[in-house]
Amino acid sequence: AGSRAPMFEGLERADSCSIDAHKWLYLPKACGVVLVRDDEALSAAFAHEQGYLPHQQHELHAADITLEYSRPFRALKLWLAFRAHGAAQFRDAIERNLAEADLLYHRGQEAGDFEVLAALPQLSIVPIRHVPPGVADLNAHNQSLATAIQSDGRVYLSSALIDDQVWLRPCFVNFRTTESDVIALLDVARELGERLTSEGASA
Repeated sequence: AGSRAPMFEGLERADSCSIDAHKWLYLPKACGVVLVRDDEALSAAFAHEQGYLPHQQHELHAADITLEYSRPFRALKLWLAFRAHGAAQFRDAIERNLAEADLLYHRGQEAGDFEVLAALPQLSIVPIRHVPPGVADLNAHNQSLATAIQSDGRVYLSSALIDDQVWLRPCFVNFRTTESDVIALLDVARELGERLTSEGASA
């Protein structure tokens, strides 16, 4: 995405790079990509001769470049996606996800009952936590809230432990996500968080 391109300056000098295509290439698992500068380095690491795997050395063979000797045609779905939509569609979708992450960050900053972590998100993840007044154990509260959100099913997020604090971990990697989904995430988290607080107070 153009808005984050400066973050990746120098990547072209790397010997290798791995990409999870089920994230910002919007594909189902499993589809991983490894880009290497020197394909001979793969052969040097993996190639070997075994009587039960006869092949000519000039052939591109899985036994020479990977740990897998046989594998499904995982690359087909990635190739089809680019053929059907083109790279520009992927860039546009990533830019929308970045804008959604920024929106959640700003809405979380403005909300009195939420706290966001650090500065503006660099990529797709926006650590946020519910901090209602009167809750002594925010870690337990936010862990329970993450579980409640997952059980509720209207939105989905996981939790993360950062510097011994439990945070909600929204991650924007779906091309169908909209700004209204971002607002809904906060609304649902607030609703369920207040319910947990009320239940705790009445327990």
